[in-house]
Amino acid sequence: MEREIKELIISNKNLIYSIANKFRGDIEDLFQVGCIGLINAYYNYDESKNTKFITYAYKYIYGEIYKYAISNKSIKVSPEIIKLNQAITKAQEFLCQKFKREPLDIELANFLEIPVYKLVEARNALEISSLDDTFEDNDLYNFIPAEEVDYDEMIVLKDAMEKLNNNERELILKRYFYNMTQSQIAKLKGINQVKVSREEEKVLTKLRSYM
Repeated sequence: MEREIKELIISNKNLIYSIANKFRGDIEDLFQVGCIGLINAYYNYDESKNTKFITYAYKYIYGEIYKYAISNKSIKVSPEIIKLNQAITKAQEFLCQKFKREPLDIELANFLEIPVYKLVEARNALEISSLDDTFEDNDLYNFIPAEEVDYDEMIVLKDAMEKLNNNERELILKRYFYNMTQSQIAKLKGINQVKVSREEEKVLTKLRSYM
């Protein structure tokens, strides 16, 4: 078993390092914490769910490193994340004045020309500097009430969403995560509702094929 775990870590070390590099701190300490997440994923993984292990493990690895980070004052977020959060704050102030309301994340992301998940990641990373925060899953998991979450299904959905192009992903986020109507999206994009309906049908068909 020890040999099997060692081989598991070696074969997935690039994944662990890529997640650890999202945080500032001793990279080897972060890597070791990430290994704990990987091992937990290994023991909880169910092949019958038809979910790729690397997709399943990502949540566990990120979660362990995140929990470690918020409990360790020496962990600092990167200057790039701080700069992005400053840009998000300025954009939010500008769009609040423009729309006369709080902007949606999708509107902020479009204004800053970044994917929505980057916006969410930047916010989560900044929260690491506060020890008052508690661990929460990021990205798609935040859009669904905790009592309704099936994490296996959400991981499959997240993996499928990442295969869509930016326009397709944006449409799904607007319709099913931000509860925007086809008419609202059509008005925002400057097209008619029928075209939005056709685009949505095509994207849903593609999304189902990935899942």
